[in-house]
Amino acid sequence: MNTLLKGVFFIALICWSSSGFAQSTVTGEVTDVKCYLASGAIGSDHAKCAMACLSSGQPMGLLTAEGTLYILGIGKDKTQYESLKKLAGQQAEVTGKASEKDGMNMLVVETARKSEG
Repeated sequence: MNTLLKGVFFIALICWSSSGFAQSTVTGEVTDVKCYLASGAIGSDHAKCAMACLSSGQPMGLLTAEGTLYILGIGKDKTQYESLKKLAGQQAEVTGKASEKDGMNMLVVETARKSEG
């Protein structure tokens, strides 16, 4: 992902309005936003690439079965967010504060775990 696009995601996360945040639990596939948006790359075949992208600082997302992509934000406990990187290409259950603005969805990670389903 180029520097400009990284900057746009960073600014979007920083400027996100805190009004309208609601506590939610969302289940979906942990993915890197770059590859998903650029080529639709998801699943176990893409897991190693996603882990590498996430480790290099690319934005992380959670893709629901319905096709909704949540950009994941770091909550108070950064270790919960970081734990999701190991689950790239797998299903996870994430609880946190969710918000939607201008068609973009964000979920600030409070707790995260591998999904049993």
